[in-house]
Amino acid sequence: MKADDRRALRESIRVTRMATARDFLIGAISSLDEAELTLLQLGVLLLLDDGVPRTLKELAEVIGRSPSATSRLVDQLVRRKLLVREEDPEDRRARRVTRSPRAARLVAELLDRRTDAQISVMASLSDEERALVMRAFAILGEAAQRMTKKEVRR
Repeated sequence: MKADDRRALRESIRVTRMATARDFLIGAISSLDEAELTLLQLGVLLLLDDGVPRTLKELAEVIGRSPSATSRLVDQLVRRKLLVREEDPEDRRARRVTRSPRAARLVAELLDRRTDAQISVMASLSDEERALVMRAFAILGEAAQRMTKKEVRR
């Protein structure tokens, strides 16, 4: 991507995010407060939203915390029934962590709030512009899925 195109895209994304940030953040803060979650805890739930079980070591590496700090964080989320620990079928000494159905609902609610904020911005678009944006989001979604599949294979 050319530098000028990158700058223009960055500015467009920034303007769009600022237009939706207030409504999304107010809703997200409210949801986090209701669920008594920290931003780091939410990050762990988002990381595990792909349904791939991870070890404490893997989680610690991704979130940049020590294994002991990650263990305490996971313990808190397990006690609150947001994470589930499972025995690793390949190594009985190891435990893997996955999100619970409750965590899935919470993450879905937060993502729905963000999506609703973005859709409200689209209300001022013409039918033609809205169709173009919807197509662009479909393409971005496909690209994101390809990236996620590559990350999972690592």
